Amino acid sequence: MKQKLWTLMILLSLCVYSYAQQIIKPGVKTPTTFAIVVDSTSYENAKSALEAYKQSVEADGLGTYLLVHNWKSPEQIRELLIQLHSDRKSPLEGCVFVGDIPIPMLRDAQHLTSAFKMDQKHDWKESSVPSDRFYDDFELKFDFLKQDADIPLYFYYSLRADSKQYLSPDIYSARIKPLELEGVDKYQLLNKYLEKVVKEKQENANNVLDYLSMGRGHGYNSEDPIAWAGEQLAIREQLPQLFRPGSTVKFFDFDVRFPIKNSYLNEIQSEGLDVMLFHHHGASDTQYLNGYEEVSSIGGSIENVKRFLRSKIPSFAEKKGREAAITAYMENYNVPREWCEEAFDPEKIKEDSLYNLSLDIYTTDIHPLKPQARFVMFDACFNGSFYEKDNIAGAYIFSEGKTLVTQGGTVNTIQDKWPDEFLGLLGAGMRVGQLNRLVCYLENHLIGDPTFHFANNSGVDIDINRALVLEEGNMNYWKRQLKSSLPDLRALALKELCKGGYESLPELLEETYFTSDYFVVRLEAMRLLALNYPEKAIKVLQAALNDGYELVRRLACEYVEKNGHPDLIPAFIQAYLNRQHESRLNFKLLSGIGAFDANALLQELDKQVANRRFYDSLFVERIRKQIEQNEKNTQVDMKEMFDTKAKLSRVRLDIVIFRNHPSTVGIDPLLKFASDDTRDKILRLTAIETLGWFNENYRRGDIVSGLKQIKTDDKELKHEIDKTIHRLIVGRGIQNKSQCN
Repeated sequence: MKQKLWTLMILLSLCVYSYAQQIIKPGVKTPTTFAIVVDSTSYENAKSALEAYKQSVEADGLGTYLLVHNWKSPEQIRELLIQLHSDRKSPLEGCVFVGDIPIPMLRDAQHLTSAFKMDQKHDWKESSVPSDRFYDDFELKFDFLKQDADIPLYFYYSLRADSKQYLSPDIYSARIKPLELEGVDKYQLLNKYLEKVVKEKQENANNVLDYLSMGRGHGYNSEDPIAWAGEQLAIREQLPQLFRPGSTVKFFDFDVRFPIKNSYLNEIQSEGLDVMLFHHHGASDTQYLNGYEEVSSIGGSIENVKRFLRSKIPSFAEKKGREAAITAYMENYNVPREWCEEAFDPEKIKEDSLYNLSLDIYTTDIHPLKPQARFVMFDACFNGSFYEKDNIAGAYIFSEGKTLVTQGGTVNTIQDKWPDEFLGLLGAGMRVGQLNRLVCYLENHLIGDPTFHFANNSGVDIDINRALVLEEGNMNYWKRQLKSSLPDLRALALKELCKGGYESLPELLEETYFTSDYFVVRLEAMRLLALNYPEKAIKVLQAALNDGYELVRRLACEYVEKNGHPDLIPAFIQAYLNRQHESRLNFKLLSGIGAFDANALLQELDKQVANRRFYDSLFVERIRKQIEQNEKNTQVDMKEMFDTKAKLSRVRLDIVIFRNHPSTVGIDPLLKFASDDTRDKILRLTAIETLGWFNENYRRGDIVSGLKQIKTDDKELKHEIDKTIHRLIVGRGIQNKSQCN
């Protein structure tokens, strides 16, 4: 009876929402459902293709709604998705937004991104995060701010203080927003793409993941070969089927051939390619692959210097004049005058333009291609900027070929993350939409069909898509998966137990880390423990700094910095002394020394150095000098922070530096500043917000206590205090889901 009443309520709600909009219900009954959300104009221009797409998804066992309307606001869509998801008989598992669907531009939520930290005083179009987490994470709460006057699809929202302060999407989502290219009918692009999806689902439904390629660009992860090798080893663990006879796996690096662009564009069109993983820097319309060629010859070195001069002098000349620019660069770099004068040579300008075009991939390179990879991942900034008229992720989707779905970020993204988390589950038939739901940041988006999946060739008999929806919260089910032969499924089980609030999770995570032979399982255990139980993570973090998997070591270094417990100092120093040859780990270690008391670091350094033999100890002196210099800089910054005569802009910088590096030494000064009602209110708000970035610190409880002691009648200050406290304590301990998704 309860189920019947619930179903009736859903139907009545749909009737109310169907006013002035069209709701086409699923044509089949399935355990879960999917929704295609489309604007009225796009529907009229691609009706047959959309209906064929709906039928193809249903043929794959997923009942599909088609929701058509001239959508006026994101709230209209979100409320409808929530209702469909609440259908207990057949809950909504995901959706796709087709055409011109409102774009939520989120503010005051930068802690939910991987790297975005722009001052929100800047233009709202630039300082907001375009994010569909508004639609797929139902527990997030927002205040509507305004609709953009120039771009009506943009709707600005502020994350509320009483909202959940972490991401755990209830459904997956994706965008199919056709490119807007000069002389091209965007609805024709939409039709062709949908027809491509339907054809692929019909003709290659049994296609397995047996061909994967991965390519890296310059500057990625400090170009560390050890990090690069570690990822290849992990791929072997996650997708062992790729390394068996009859399968193909390729690893490309930017410096194996110069320029690498042509090799990548050839590879992306290789017949049979299933997945392409790109690691590089990016812009909305560019995949950055190469810098200047690294050469050892004299002639090549001279030419690189000339190219550098030609790239810099013209802009300097616009400000100071041609002669002043030439003279300045001649003197600064001690180079001949004629090298500088080449910057104004029309032939050289043309030559350089063509040279620069050969280094990177642009959307204009992609449009005429026929990419074959069904799924392409862009581990790069801005490549997933679906809101731009032309963008990298969309260019692959709306080209001819077989690419059905891509993943990329709408804003900048951090390099030191786990880009391949749960990648192995794609081989088990998991929908790409679920992959993005499991590993999302505020900026992560899928472009294309999120229901796409490969046939299961993992050797594990499991309906992973059904389990992710219908077994959520089933502790017994996920405990059984801890013994799976598939490492990524074991790792997923840990995450699902975390989400479900498994009572003995900290103990399980520690035991798993110290007993598992699998890289990805140890990494998942360490991450969940460090991010959710920092007070109980010390023992694991000490060991993880010397783990056999490079990414475990690198992320452990980050968590050690954010944790800040003094007991971590010996392992921190030991990691530097043992592994200073690892360029990316070395970078993380040196950038994290501010987490600890300088005297304690120096004492530990002296203690460990005394028991070692060195042929060359210059690297020891390097960290010693950096510790001492960092301490001097910190003292200067602290003095400036409390100098009432200092420029407000400078004081702000002294405060926000702790967002990137939430050092324990900053806790007490930030609390002192936040509680001082004689200081500028905006700066106090900044200090309070910055304290929210200490959610992984072993002293987060002290921060909460300090914030609660601040007495104020100011609504904005109260709001920020409540929000920061919420970030620090909501879900702590057993119930902490802050990083379980």
